Amino acid sequence: MKQNDSVLPDEGAKQPYVRDMFDRIAGTYDVVNRLMTFGLDQGWRAHLVREMYLDPKARVLDLACGTGDFLKAWSAKGMQVYGLDLSYRMLEKAKRYGPLVQGVGEALPFGDASFDAVSSGFAVRNFADFAAVLTEVHRVLRPGGVLGILEVATPKSRLVRELHGVYFGSMVPLVGGLISADRSAYRYLPESVAYLPTDERFRQLLQQSGFTQVRRISVGLGAAQLLIARRGVE
Repeated sequence: MKQNDSVLPDEGAKQPYVRDMFDRIAGTYDVVNRLMTFGLDQGWRAHLVREMYLDPKARVLDLACGTGDFLKAWSAKGMQVYGLDLSYRMLEKAKRYGPLVQGVGEALPFGDASFDAVSSGFAVRNFADFAAVLTEVHRVLRPGGVLGILEVATPKSRLVRELHGVYFGSMVPLVGGLISADRSAYRYLPESVAYLPTDERFRQLLQQSGFTQVRRISVGLGAAQLLIARRGVE
């Protein structure tokens, strides 16, 4: 582990660390997630679904699908959904919503141009190589297909940022650790914000991977963000 008592894994150990962590907390993940966001995460997901403007017959991949919140939202609209996650225990929770596969975002087991859209919620900071994930997402999307990302963010307002820092950095690990009996997992989640690209870097990575029409929408007083982009049409 890294110095200063950080729970962030060393380089090269992130993928197995994240897989094992989510396997351990799968049973309580939804409960803690609702508490952490005061239930707002569901509204943020619905907002992203609306902003992606998909055809009702769209074929959608939810990347790092977890327990299936996005799969549930897409299925409710009648879309053909597929889920992929690193954690087998998470996939067990999501299996009622559609076909699932255990795998990693850096090597998607799907053919070129297989999907009309890809969604992903709170997963960017958990990937071992986000740039490689974007390359793979670009590959499996049809030309003109849509990528939608929901992720945490750092509020711009100083007051909100300070309050959010205390809550996310102190209360979330405490409450999450008590409910899940896994304190290290709920220390990792706030600390992993260190892995997030800046707003400018997010846009650069998307554009470098062949995405266009990049939009960023701030939600939750800046505590979360929606990123929507299209695969360029060659």
